[in-house]
Amino acid sequence: MTPIQAIKDWYVSLDDELQSDIAYMFVSLPLGDRQFAPAAAVRRLLQWFDVRSAGTEHEDALAAVMFRASFEYIFAGRFTGAGWIFPEQMFKDVIREAAEGKEASKIATSAFQLLRNFPDRKTKWNEARKNWNALVNSALNDDALRQWTQDQFLASDFGPTQD
Repeated sequence: MTPIQAIKDWYVSLDDELQSDIAYMFVSLPLGDRQFAPAAAVRRLLQWFDVRSAGTEHEDALAAVMFRASFEYIFAGRFTGAGWIFPEQMFKDVIREAAEGKEASKIATSAFQLLRNFPDRKTKWNEARKNWNALVNSALNDDALRQWTQDQFLASDFGPTQD
């Protein structure tokens, strides 16, 4: 299995809400596509996985490195208790400002819903973290990616010939 396919398999095993979060951030930031509809971002990320896995072994491994680095940079806070403090406070502030009649009232309903689902979201992210770390430790660490790339290269037509 290619590294990108391993990431895609991990990704599609996630809850729809987490898939939307990851797709939106990855498509918007590293890929630079400003897809605001969650379903469109998910489709775009799945397409990216497919295109990357159809490339050479080096393209696949480098795409895995790009995804791993981007994912860990963007979502590192979701993997720690401290990382949840800021968003929780932000949602509370939005709700408080809405109650005071300030501009935040436009997003207060969403903030309230997100805050209400906070414990469930933290649990989902904790499970995703465990599975992500297992994947990185087994198949996506630098040594594993180098070994996979070398194995694929040697098995291809470009590897050493036996003349």
